[in-house]
Amino acid sequence: MKTRNKDKRIVQQLVAFCTVVIVFLTGCSSTENATNRNVAGIYLPGINLLEPDYKVFHENDTLTKFYFRIKSEDLLYTKRRSDTTFTANLHVKYELMDDLEQLIDSATVYFNDFGQNNEKKYLEGVVNLKTKTTENYNLLMSFYDANRDNYLKKKILLNRANVHHAQNFLAKDTLGNIIYKNYLSVNDKVVLQRSTNNYTKEGSLKYFHIKHPIAKPPFSEAEKDENIVLTPDSAVTLVFDSLNNVEFTINAHGLFLFQTSDVIKEGPTFFCFQNNFPEIKDVENMIEPMRYITTKEEYTNLMEAENKKLAMDEFWLEIAGGTERARTLIKEYFNRVENANHYFTSYLEGWKTDRGLIYLIYGPPNVVYKNKDYENWIYGEENNIMSMNFVFYKSKNYLTNNDYVLSRSAIYKNTWYRAVDTWRSGRIF
Repeated sequence: MKTRNKDKRIVQQLVAFCTVVIVFLTGCSSTENATNRNVAGIYLPGINLLEPDYKVFHENDTLTKFYFRIKSEDLLYTKRRSDTTFTANLHVKYELMDDLEQLIDSATVYFNDFGQNNEKKYLEGVVNLKTKTTENYNLLMSFYDANRDNYLKKKILLNRANVHHAQNFLAKDTLGNIIYKNYLSVNDKVVLQRSTNNYTKEGSLKYFHIKHPIAKPPFSEAEKDENIVLTPDSAVTLVFDSLNNVEFTINAHGLFLFQTSDVIKEGPTFFCFQNNFPEIKDVENMIEPMRYITTKEEYTNLMEAENKKLAMDEFWLEIAGGTERARTLIKEYFNRVENANHYFTSYLEGWKTDRGLIYLIYGPPNVVYKNKDYENWIYGEENNIMSMNFVFYKSKNYLTNNDYVLSRSAIYKNTWYRAVDTWRSGRIF
């Protein structure tokens, strides 16, 4: 595979991604056995202007609530006349199907918001769905920005048969705001509401101090264990109050799992990694992901340097050969780190995972085929003998639904070293 021009590759990706209609977001469970659509746009920031956050909560035995929020800056505000107000027009459509994908119910909800395109706020809403505890469902949500004529579809599995599933819990902060992202900071407080279907009076909050090494190169013979079994470092019993709530504080870095059953190992998880996660702002947190492109000696020197900021700047300046090129390299590399954290975080930070490893070094793939069991990434043109193909298999991990294992092979050795050498030569791969 030849080193590619970054701008050319992005143009190629944009052309390919514009053909994608249905996008399966990372973290969404799908009942699709396979898809022949190229969904590589899910790993290219900005390709989908609409990026809603959402939470599913089975509130009781007949009601499921789909909570969502969208950044106002992702919507286009327009006005029909000079004397009218700028308005955003959002259409949210749901299609509720049974596990055989037979349509049960559908409707469209219309939202209007008044403001300006440069405002930074969230538009929040909720869709009520009639469901039964004994059934599982497929939910297809469509978000349509009528002013921009842009839309996004998400397919989600509603698990109603298991009362211990994470969808039977709704996390809020102490002010009553829904916690859409499960990335939290030390000292954050969580109020966790259970479904009235779950009759357990107490639950166990388990803490895992996870300090695993970063992913190994794609040609490494040492395969990752496909079935992760982790032992909690501590556990505390929490009792639900009369409002079906429990409250706890995130008191350490690591992973927190709340369970109402030790037999069925499922429940909501909360991550507490470095400060500002998934963003990378501290120098110490910038050095760790550089391990993929540094020698052992270089990495040790960076970690042990008294002035880590100066040491890191000197490293990038040396490989780049100039200040402007160094800035470009740093921006691209750490943008990929943050994107990897956003897309691939499992029980580890996203950049430490197998998908994060490939994403950091090779960049966003040109082609992605995704189903419930694996992802197939292609760099270059499909069916081209010079293209690189990476297959990630979904791992059975009760802590997360987003853990994938790379199928490693010696055939990746040459292209891996070529890609790393490209970075070390002051060029983006």
